[in-house]
Amino acid sequence: MVTTRFTRRYIVALSLVAGLTICGQFLIHRQLDGQTSDAYVLNYAGRQRFQSQQIVKDALLMTSQAIPAASVNALAQTQRQLLARWERFHQELMSGHLTDLGLTVPNSPTVQTLFRQLDPHFRTIRDQAHRLLTLAGQPIRDSHAEQAALQTLLTHDTLFLNRMDAIVRQYSREAEQKVDRLRTIENWLLLITLVVLVLEALLIFSPAVRMIRGAVDRLTAAHQQAAQANEALQRTNQSLKLAQQQLMHETALRHKQQLTEQRVRLSAVVQGQEEERRRLSRELHDGIGQMLTGAKLLSENVRSIDQLPPTDQTTFGKLKTLLVRIIQETRHVSNNLMPPVLSDFGLLAALRLLTEQQHEQTGIEVSLQTKLVDARFNPAVEIGLYRIAQEAINNATKHADASRILVSLNWRGDQLQLRIQDDGCGFDYSFPAAVRSQGLHNMRERAKLLDGSFRLLTRPRAGTTVQVYVPISVATQSAMRSIAAATPIY
Repeated sequence: MVTTRFTRRYIVALSLVAGLTICGQFLIHRQLDGQTSDAYVLNYAGRQRFQSQQIVKDALLMTSQAIPAASVNALAQTQRQLLARWERFHQELMSGHLTDLGLTVPNSPTVQTLFRQLDPHFRTIRDQAHRLLTLAGQPIRDSHAEQAALQTLLTHDTLFLNRMDAIVRQYSREAEQKVDRLRTIENWLLLITLVVLVLEALLIFSPAVRMIRGAVDRLTAAHQQAAQANEALQRTNQSLKLAQQQLMHETALRHKQQLTEQRVRLSAVVQGQEEERRRLSRELHDGIGQMLTGAKLLSENVRSIDQLPPTDQTTFGKLKTLLVRIIQETRHVSNNLMPPVLSDFGLLAALRLLTEQQHEQTGIEVSLQTKLVDARFNPAVEIGLYRIAQEAINNATKHADASRILVSLNWRGDQLQLRIQDDGCGFDYSFPAAVRSQGLHNMRERAKLLDGSFRLLTRPRAGTTVQVYVPISVATQSAMRSIAAATPIY
């Protein structure tokens, strides 16, 4: 009977604490959702302000007499798209329905008043911007009309930006008020929870302690029986340990099998990508590349160039130059997709060509250091290491501001080591953006597919070193050792 009474009190107390906790969590999550919506609204408002400035900038460029007609048409097209987006964002902010995000955020009366004050300036800017687009499309440009429309646009844009700043500040104040309300509610919930805990200690735990003291005496008498039961439990525990070890062993085998299956699937995906790269490279080189070369030869066989007007001769010369650049770019893209030298002559020749091309294209000192000569590996190993080197060199040239890049391929114990080192700015590898880098992820996954290991050594302003170790079969190791022993580093 006493136990039932204490149980009921305990259930009531826990229910109150749980209810208060759930209520607090509900309010917090609701406020967090509201804060997210407020952040989206602030972002929308900021984008409106930026887009209005972009509209004014494009309008200034369109009215400039130094801009060619073709550039004016391009600016007009961009201006139309920007105006449409700017008008749509304005209507969505006024109504509170953000269609891009699928949110409905009702505006407060203060925000609605500010939007009503903003609307005349918005309409004037919109009308003058459309008027400038109409004037820009006329065969004969009316400079006076354009300047008048531009002056009106500039005047109202300043007022629009001031009103928009006021709206952004109001949105920010309302978000802060929501946080203050939530903080007050949390304080009240905390106070009530503390009161409930104090009452629980006085009415439940203190009497329960007295009951436990009496129960301890009874438990002492049952100690001998518990000792006998403990021996039986120990024997049972040993049986459970054996079963647990067997289960862990089976789980490890299953996990290893899953990893192997995952690696096989990933390897198939990578192989399919490389096959598609090879096909695209061949299509570019044999299809589009040959057609462009034919077009270049046809342009060179034209014999009546000197009979054309000087303007047409200049245009024809530019056309020939453009054809040469397109052919070079097509060859460059085809080579990046799948360099023929990789499949024809192997990894060393491909790395040597890659370093030379990067040096010619970027002016950065890119060199290859190796003791191996004419060593061929498994095609998967050659393609994987080449892609890793390609990714690492591209990262160094584009992001590291490096002046020197050293690529080395050598034998290290029972493994083949690929090492790419640069003297660039380096970075903090623990930074979230570096951890989520797709390029680093791709290099690491390619190393795993080769049963190898991937290491990245970098610090800010201390350069970056990428190291990949790939195990090779015993036969390949012997051949490589004999080649490396008789060959100096170059």
